[in-house]
Amino acid sequence: MNAPISRRRFVSNTGAASLGASLLPFSSCNKTIKLGEEDIAPPRFVMGLSQYSLRELFKSGELDPLDYPKFTVNEFGIRAIDYWEGGLPKDKLNDMAYLEQIRGNAADAGCDLFLLMTGAVNGAAKDLEGNKNIVEAAKRAQALGARYLRVFLWVPDNGTLDEAASGAVEALKPIADELAKLDVKLAIEPGASKRTQQGEFLAKIAKGLKHPHCRLMPDNGKLRGDIYAGTEAMMPHSEVVSCKMHSFDDTGNQSDFDYQKLINIIVASKYRGILAIEWEGKKLKPVPGVLASKALIEKSLKAAGT
Repeated sequence: MNAPISRRRFVSNTGAASLGASLLPFSSCNKTIKLGEEDIAPPRFVMGLSQYSLRELFKSGELDPLDYPKFTVNEFGIRAIDYWEGGLPKDKLNDMAYLEQIRGNAADAGCDLFLLMTGAVNGAAKDLEGNKNIVEAAKRAQALGARYLRVFLWVPDNGTLDEAASGAVEALKPIADELAKLDVKLAIEPGASKRTQQGEFLAKIAKGLKHPHCRLMPDNGKLRGDIYAGTEAMMPHSEVVSCKMHSFDDTGNQSDFDYQKLINIIVASKYRGILAIEWEGKKLKPVPGVLASKALIEKSLKAAGT
């Protein structure tokens, strides 16, 4: 096992001028930012990072979840972060004091801890009791100060698409109502069942539900079929985007899909918000993988005129 990364590496003070500029990326993207006496318009897109990208570091013990916010700022210059339940100590998942300590560390690092990733919603449940695990996860998100709870959605493969979508709407409404009390929103990503791997089907559910606390989260790595059409269908109902990366060719482009085309779809939409890096490859170690992912997103945004 590699030696743990030293906390001393994270605690250097940042100058006031550079701190002011660096705070811009963790805004909500919808409000002006007060910097001294000036009101500064935030950028349309904010680079974010999923904790899952560094899973090898957490698994090996090289990086402690408590140090993740400062590590992300220092290594990548990123201040919008999420946490993943699988990246937290199992005995701490329901330790509210521990979760609040993470929240404090994120604030101290100048980070926007925007999301917690959890499991799957049962889209066939007839009442809230069938998804009580999701409500419990939302309480963890609230303790972290996260405004989104990232989930999969399972629906049965039998029956018609309309029946499956209607059942999912029925199951999601009481969850969304309950999460509204916690000021946490569902962010549904593709996956958990064949139908919910299709962006158009998820968009159909979101359109049918029309609930402000149930939104979508495109993830090109989990979409099946035409991932470009699926992404486009999801964008009007999305508040967070997962920029999944698997591998890179010799020019630094994704070898699995046309990333420029995906970014063009996002730019052409009305979306304003976080583009969260989610490195899932194996050929590069976590830090180089995240840096390569960031470079490709930045290059693609520039090519798209943003």
